[in-house]
Amino acid sequence: MVMIAGYDHFVQLAESLQWDETDLDLGPDRDAWTRLAPDEAATVRRLVAGFAVAEASVAGQLGSYQAAALDDTMQAAFRAQARDEARHARFFDLVAAQVLGVPGGTPADRLDLLRPEVSSELVDLFEHRLPSTARRLADDHTGLTGAVGLYHMVIEGVVLLAGQHAMLQALDRLSVPLPGVRRGTELVLRDERWHIGFGSRVVQSAELGGEEADALLEQGETAAKVWGVLITPDAIALAVKQHRRRLKAAGIKFW
Repeated sequence: MVMIAGYDHFVQLAESLQWDETDLDLGPDRDAWTRLAPDEAATVRRLVAGFAVAEASVAGQLGSYQAAALDDTMQAAFRAQARDEARHARFFDLVAAQVLGVPGGTPADRLDLLRPEVSSELVDLFEHRLPSTARRLADDHTGLTGAVGLYHMVIEGVVLLAGQHAMLQALDRLSVPLPGVRRGTELVLRDERWHIGFGSRVVQSAELGGEEADALLEQGETAAKVWGVLITPDAIALAVKQHRRRLKAAGIKFW
């Protein structure tokens, strides 16, 4: 087994990948939105709604992870990730407000309008299971590995990664391009890759037992389905395959 890079590597990587969501020009996307076919617009809107719910939730949960960090470099990596997640939430809110035209004076107002368009399974995962895990971690720091397994390996490594690929595929099929949305999604995906690598490093150091490893695999297989019909069966199968490969690379064995 090859040891994944140390935590300081991820802190440095995060610094090199910074971007500003306000630099993206969404004007062409706003003009193009009205020319999309209804089914095209519906698919993109539902994916944006899912990301709005997901990113708003994950951005608020990393404080517990920082507090439970085993050393300063791990804490710095969690802090860098929290900065990324907050930017992702702002980006998808900008898309909702400026491209989709979702009304509301605040991101929370727009989120209230978008949430009903998301599957109850996705809402439960991001607005109930993840916050509950973060609260338990705040009370008991020994649960860090399991919390990272849910957040980084399952939520980011399976759910968000599958959703981002589905978004890029949907954008590729549009009759009228949305270049700003596409560029922003690509940048979000770039951030998520180092987050997953960081989480894999945390899990790799923990030497999980068989039951814990099986639970992580099962969670990934279940979580891949929370997007509903927005993710094809083939895409779900690929996400689970990548999840298993990622766990194996982190030194987790399945019996």
